[in-house]
Formats: sequence, C-alpha cells, structure tokens
Amino acid sequence: MSRIKFSSDYPKLWKQKSAFLIHVGRIDRDYFPLPQELLDYDTLNSNNEYYPLPRGDYLQLVFLGDKRIPFCTIRRRTPQKEDYYRSKLNQVFEIEIMGE
Repeated sequence: MSRIKFSSDYPKLWKQKSAFLIHVGRIDRDYFPLPQELLDYDTLNSNNEYYPLPRGDYLQLVFLGDKRIPFCTIRRRTPQKEDYYRSKLNQVFEIEIMGE
C-alpha cells in the first residue's frame, strides 16, 4: 500500500488512517492565487500553527478517507511526483503522521 505523509496531525484528516486518492490537480501559485480559506484549511495543524506554503507549482491531491470524510493536501509539484500520483489514482494510501 502507498503512503501519504503529513508533518503533523491536521484537523482536516479527522484521525483517518487510510484514504483513496480520487483527484490530482495542478496549481501554479505564481499565476493563480489560492483563496485564503483553502490555505487556512490545508495548512493549519492541530497546534493551531500554519505550515508555510511559498509561491510556486503545486499539486492538489484530493482523498476520500476511511471514514468517508474527504480531504485535500497541497504538495510541491515535480513532473515525477505528478506522474507518480496520477498513476496511483483510485488506489488506497496509508496516512502516516510523522513522529507517531
């Protein structure tokens, strides 16, 4: 099973342990500013701290968790990462919280 890693426990995950990857989208923050609501949702961790998300080229990954709660994550894009995630569409990922 593939893994998706998170630096800390994010409220958006709702303590889910696995999830289906249902969408891979491309975002270029240099040309398309993200709404503050999406940045707040995606980067707020359980310590009420925000993970910095600099400008650049990103992927937005959308998952459906094991509790059937959807969530997304925004990750830096490289051609290799994009190919990898697209090849994993509709597959299950184990959710790993670093440090747990």
